[in-house]
Amino acid sequence: MLQGVLYVAAAAKAAGHRTTVVIADEHDIGKYIHSYKPDILGVSCVSATYPIARELLKSCKKLYPELPSIIGGHHATFMYKEVIEETGVDYVCRGEGEEVFVRLLDSLSHGNSFPAIPGIVYYRDGTYHNDEQIALLEDLDGLPLITRDLLAPGFTFSPKIVSSRGCPFHCSFCSISSFYGGSYRQRKVEAVLADIRNYLDWGFTQFWFHDDNLTVDVAWVTEFCNRIIAEGLKFRWNCMSRVDSIVRHPELLALMSKAGCSLCSIGIESGIPEVLERMHKKINLQDIKTAIKILDRNKISHNWYMILGSGDEFDAPGYIEQNIRFFQSLHLGYVLISILTPFPGTELYNKIKSEGRLLHYKWELYDAAHCVYQPLGMSPKALEAYLPKAYLRVYLSKGWRLIPMLYKSFRSKAMNPSTIAAGLWALIKTRFLGKTFDQALKKN
Repeated sequence: MLQGVLYVAAAAKAAGHRTTVVIADEHDIGKYIHSYKPDILGVSCVSATYPIARELLKSCKKLYPELPSIIGGHHATFMYKEVIEETGVDYVCRGEGEEVFVRLLDSLSHGNSFPAIPGIVYYRDGTYHNDEQIALLEDLDGLPLITRDLLAPGFTFSPKIVSSRGCPFHCSFCSISSFYGGSYRQRKVEAVLADIRNYLDWGFTQFWFHDDNLTVDVAWVTEFCNRIIAEGLKFRWNCMSRVDSIVRHPELLALMSKAGCSLCSIGIESGIPEVLERMHKKINLQDIKTAIKILDRNKISHNWYMILGSGDEFDAPGYIEQNIRFFQSLHLGYVLISILTPFPGTELYNKIKSEGRLLHYKWELYDAAHCVYQPLGMSPKALEAYLPKAYLRVYLSKGWRLIPMLYKSFRSKAMNPSTIAAGLWALIKTRFLGKTFDQALKKN
């Protein structure tokens, strides 16, 4: 989320505006407004952090009623009417903000508070204006360079690399394809390498690709890796990929490893073939096992995503147990387990909502650790109760392999010791101290 805000700020800076990025909530945003005296306030959020953004915007509207405000991000893009109504925010950016935000600033500087900019939505005279489409960039090579001075003093960030935006796949639980209109756009290899060289000059030697799926374009990744090797650039990098891409192109993984790729994160989601089909994953169980062998053979660490729940008749204890047993059987790296969550903009959200099975709109609970819909074959609490059980069973099944796996995760910076410690403590409180997983996750 910070990466997206930084790109928008960099675009505004390139257009001649002064920008400052801070991380704040309703309790401390006032001091930053007092210090920097902005002409406009910009906010971004995902569904789970929308309540924080909502209270921040409401507080600012009360204290600084003349200060224009704008919010962006996936949640605001799909829930813009609710967001405007609840927060009083002046504008919602639907989609990518680098171009349209600069156009809004230009309009405001010329005294036009109600411009006709597709994607910059506002409410006036009982009508939502400019909401017909989601704003997208035509050319990603025009993305501005993120610089350190975009952040206020006292704040830091680890640069992430963006080589593409969008995803050509349409997983039922993911809002990426809807947000980007099913498009997939790629930057030129040289533009990405220029960013990396710049960050290497800063002293960074480890990078995470922010792409939703780096390996969509095999020719692009091949050229990228060959350029790294030919130029002798020394850095380690992590990325997102897919099982089917790995299985179809094992030679690409060998090249990626040679070029410094140390970790791939991949979504399996389920070990139940029928659920994989409903999710539109387009993978099978044998491909998953083959992908693991390819990654191991090329000494690339692997993280995996697992989802408990499917939103249909497979939401039943027997199928949840089957899913857990499948993950226990695999020689996996780190596994991130979540409760199926119907996020706005997804096929899943539209389905669950149309069936009247959304339990509430407490967005802070749309965090993939709570069940926010009514399963067909069990209670929401019963589904939630499987989350700590799944973590314990999947990780205990690793046995002695857990030690080298954690070491590799620390080395590749996929995980850090404090995160592991917090997770283990939460599991101990659930297993031995009688806490619910929700209580165990809370700091106090």
